[in-house]
Amino acid sequence: MKKSGLVITLLLLAQLCFAQYFTLTPKGFLAENQADYVVLDFPNVKQAELYKRVQRALVSMYKDPKEVLSFIEGESITVNGYQPDAISNKRRANAIAIAKATYEYDLSYSLSILFKDEKIRFNRPTFECRRWYEGGYKSNWATGWSYLPLVKEKNNTAAIFDNKGQILAHDVLEQLNHYLNSLIKEILDKSQNTNDW
Repeated sequence: MKKSGLVITLLLLAQLCFAQYFTLTPKGFLAENQADYVVLDFPNVKQAELYKRVQRALVSMYKDPKEVLSFIEGESITVNGYQPDAISNKRRANAIAIAKATYEYDLSYSLSILFKDEKIRFNRPTFECRRWYEGGYKSNWATGWSYLPLVKEKNNTAAIFDNKGQILAHDVLEQLNHYLNSLIKEILDKSQNTNDW
């Protein structure tokens, strides 16, 4: 009995420690209140200081920040990131396949951050999942990029949601939620620690 109580307590603490800023829906990422942005309060901290902290944090997070970050000095920062093989999707290759195959997708994302006195606003992230495929030894086999759309359309073989809003790719949904919410959390954590050296 004590062990199960301890496990439940640890699980609840883990949930509280990991903030869920956005959740992926068929309409894209939305905040808990269905808004397409989240505003976080930082009492008694001026806009310029918030901007500087987040800017320092972001510059430290990326190998080549000039390629990833764009700035409107003192007002906003946009992150245009790319992570190869970030998302994996296990599914049947086609309607007649018995076994499931794992497809690795590169993740391109964009996240805009705006600043005011005592506030940071994160606009909902946008993203694209794509993978490169090669046709093989036959000359008529196709080669190119394959995209994993948010909502399934008529000719799609895979998607995250069907056209009625039902989840088709639970694994992808969880990975995207985790990746982009973790990114926001990392930005916030590093921005609080930029002066501690």
